[in-house]
Amino acid sequence: MSNHFTGLSLGPPLGDQRLDLCDLYAFQSPADKNRTVIILNANPNADALHPDAIYRLNIDTDGDYLTDMAFSYVFSKPQNGRQTVNVFLAKGSQSRSAVYVVRTFWTVGLAI
Repeated sequence: MSNHFTGLSLGPPLGDQRLDLCDLYAFQSPADKNRTVIILNANPNADALHPDAIYRLNIDTDGDYLTDMAFSYVFSKPQNGRQTVNVFLAKGSQSRSAVYVVRTFWTVGLAI
């Protein structure tokens, strides 16, 4: 379990544990070397992920220090111990835009 909690008694962002992301793991898929596995985890004390937040992961694929792909994650309000997440993908110059909705990539329900 990660125990970063935004560092040295500073508390979570905006005082909300649902906004406190702890770790990012990225590695080659053991099942398919042409795919990458990405795992992002949040504060284990949070009861859910924030439904009004946009969690965004920017990826530079060519080493030029510019975002080439951006995944944006938007979670629903928790309902009966579950949340739905919509994942949006932007590529190229669109990935450098502050607008997150380019194309829905994936939607899934999560137990919390």
